[in-house]
Amino acid sequence: MGAFDLTVGAAVERIRERNRRIRAFVWTRLDEAIEDARRRAGQRPASPLHGVPYGLKDNWDTAGIPTTGGSHRFRDRVPEKSSPVHEVFEKAGAVLLGKTNLSDLGLTPEAASWVGGVTANPHDLSRTSGGSSGGAAAAVADGMAAFDWGNDIGGSIRLPAAYCGVLGMRLSSETWPLRGLFSGPPPSVAWMCGQGPIARTVPQMREVIRVAAPALRTGPSRPFQPRGVVVWSPDPESAGKWRAFRSEVTPALEAAFGETRHDHGLPDFRRARNVAIGIWGSHFEDFRGSDPMSPLEGVTAVLSALFLRGLVDRRLHPHAAQIMAMVAIGRLLFRDRRAARAKADRLRDQFAALWDHGYLVVAPVSTYPAPRHGRSFLNWSVTACTMPGNVADATAIAVPFGRFPDGLPRALQVMGPPGSEEHVLDAASRILGPRR
Repeated sequence: MGAFDLTVGAAVERIRERNRRIRAFVWTRLDEAIEDARRRAGQRPASPLHGVPYGLKDNWDTAGIPTTGGSHRFRDRVPEKSSPVHEVFEKAGAVLLGKTNLSDLGLTPEAASWVGGVTANPHDLSRTSGGSSGGAAAAVADGMAAFDWGNDIGGSIRLPAAYCGVLGMRLSSETWPLRGLFSGPPPSVAWMCGQGPIARTVPQMREVIRVAAPALRTGPSRPFQPRGVVVWSPDPESAGKWRAFRSEVTPALEAAFGETRHDHGLPDFRRARNVAIGIWGSHFEDFRGSDPMSPLEGVTAVLSALFLRGLVDRRLHPHAAQIMAMVAIGRLLFRDRRAARAKADRLRDQFAALWDHGYLVVAPVSTYPAPRHGRSFLNWSVTACTMPGNVADATAIAVPFGRFPDGLPRALQVMGPPGSEEHVLDAASRILGPRR
């Protein structure tokens, strides 16, 4: 199977053995997957993914298979038409194992929903796998799937990949526009939402992307000729549990790329993150328009989110806490759409200036290890390093890089301009070395 060594039989056995504890998959089709594998074994391979077992995040439409977006309200939804993502992998001969868990409508950095329960981190079951594509990352990390395909509006691919110790790439929405995403963001902020694969090795990532590209890569690419890397290090207030980031990362990057730059002209992570929050908050009415609720429901949701950790809100409205507490609070702080967009354009220009000179940007994915379950709720700091990449619409990959003192995985991210996925993968390969 080329870059992949996981068989459908081994993946199915692993799911049956482990999914009850990990909760990576919310829906499975294991008997059907075994039958698909038998049928494909007698066929001429359609692509490098022929016979490869995979999962899909449960907000990509799959005809005849439930697609809920993690929402209790849509728990019985079965779409009639598949998303282009599902179609391209089916035509490639890959074998779908099921749908992987996410947070309610993908709105929080923890894969926990009424539909799928709480997805655990395979490295420590008491910790989150991240979100919103936490089921995808946990499935790949635990050997339940060879790859998955997620989406990322604030770190939803990169953060779970980092927490679970695998690779996760956000492809630019400019080059890879979203289609067939259920419960996706409103059009006014859809430009922040990318999509992409989660896998264990760079060769696996390349094969998945190259198979998907003819059908899904329909936007333009920007000219880019890489010449080096710029290190975007966290300031002391953002350094969290990775205070030696610069001193630990620089030697590895110099060994991989030669001289590295540290004069980047980018703001600190907290200020850059607030630019993204400003976009979300100033478009609050657009989120509400796609999910109307009464004022009473809204007030109740905020109270339950803030003081009851979301335990009550699901009985009143399945995802009210996420929408109201994460977005409504932002709306109170960021009211001016024009000002929010001006700040976003300024940050995009700062990234573009580095890319125009041939520099990839290297930063942490998170300066904290995977939190314990429930600790990510309303905690904007966990996405402080990832959200700026969404504002810039970066092609960005999470690359495992050692471990935190408690033994949990940590990761770098490499960010390049729209359409630079091959260059970004090359950089990831240099960082990881020949092993991966």
